[in-house]
Amino acid sequence: MLSLVAVGCGNAEAGERLGLRPETVKSYLRGAMRKLGTHSRMETVVAARRAGLLP
Repeated sequence: MLSLVAVGCGNAEAGERLGLRPETVKSYLRGAMRKLGTHSRMETVVAARRAGLLP
């Protein structure tokens, strides 16, 4: 999910590609934000890359 957000997909598009509801994607993203201590989609992607979670 985070890799799709990293390439610019919105919740609906990421959900469609993964077979999830947009609300589920949003929930997963909030969880990632909480774990990484970030407050926006972009901050989350940057933090995930720095942590080695994304290429």
